[in-house]
Amino acid sequence: MTTVTNYRNKIKPYLDDLEKKGVGLGGGSAGALAFCLGCSLVAKSINHTKSKDISKLKKNKLDNRLVKVKELKKKIYPYIDQDGQLFAKMIKNKGKERKKYLKKVNHLLKTLARSSYKVFLLAKELDFDIKKGIKSDFNLGINFIKIAMKSATYNLDANNKISGKKDNYLKDFKNKFKKMEKE
Repeated sequence: MTTVTNYRNKIKPYLDDLEKKGVGLGGGSAGALAFCLGCSLVAKSINHTKSKDISKLKKNKLDNRLVKVKELKKKIYPYIDQDGQLFAKMIKNKGKERKKYLKKVNHLLKTLARSSYKVFLLAKELDFDIKKGIKSDFNLGINFIKIAMKSATYNLDANNKISGKKDNYLKDFKNKFKKMEKE
């Protein structure tokens, strides 16, 4: 059994920086954090569901989905810091340099949106397999994933307004988010 540590002291500096006025951490970073929280809750639910009394086929399916969720979380985790760092550089610069950083920020946000949708589809596929005793954590995890998708979509939309360009992916992400909201 895992012991619970005093995590609030570890996350406090992040929360304090997030609330500060000015350029830095914002919705993209918070969206990446929400994604990681969601993945952790989905992974916890999968781990809790795996027990001695399930079939080998079901266990393999759960193991496969668990690996995918963990891989996507590992990919997005650095974005918690990178989004704010890149956005600050984008605001600081002008011209081609600004466009370069805007492109990098948008790449992170698109990856967050795609990853959110992938985890959502994986979770939706597992919905009936998850044990009832952990279902509330599983559902909360899915809601965090939805928040991450919403964050990515809102931030891409805002960045389009900054750049004056339309992003072809935004409409697709908005449609996927609408599907997620219905489920």
